[in-house]
Amino acid sequence: MDHILFLTALIMVFSFKDWRKLLTLVSLFTVAHTASLLLSVYGVLLVNENLIERLILGTILITAASNIFVKNKNILGQIHYYFSFLFGLIHGLGFATDFKMIIAGQNRKLFPLLEFALGIESAQIVLGILILAILMLLPKITRLTSREVQILVSGGIAGYVLALLG
Repeated sequence: MDHILFLTALIMVFSFKDWRKLLTLVSLFTVAHTASLLLSVYGVLLVNENLIERLILGTILITAASNIFVKNKNILGQIHYYFSFLFGLIHGLGFATDFKMIIAGQNRKLFPLLEFALGIESAQIVLGILILAILMLLPKITRLTSREVQILVSGGIAGYVLALLG
């Protein structure tokens, strides 16, 4: 769920006409995600699971808050490129424990890790398309402006995350 919330907050400032920017954004996230996952799986980077879960919630909260407080769409898009990479590193560490269980007892880790990364990339692209379609329909259905939908959805995401951090 946290992955979907982060992806929603991250891409909602773009539209389908920005598909190249979106592909770059998702790819940056996947590269960072895979790099930190790789470092964790090979034991180069050891982290506290509870700390990472809290940090992931923090990345979602920061991204949602930026959508509310940064009004300039171009600046916000640029900020999200940085968030995509930096926060992708943290999200990759969040998947490390689950991935380690998937490959438990296997000597070869690199190929399954690359398969996992490609699967994440593909899923993010499909999910991103669905999220954008819904977000583009909301102004038409609700008669709110795109900016109002952005604030409303980001506020809902931030509120949910704050409740989890409680």
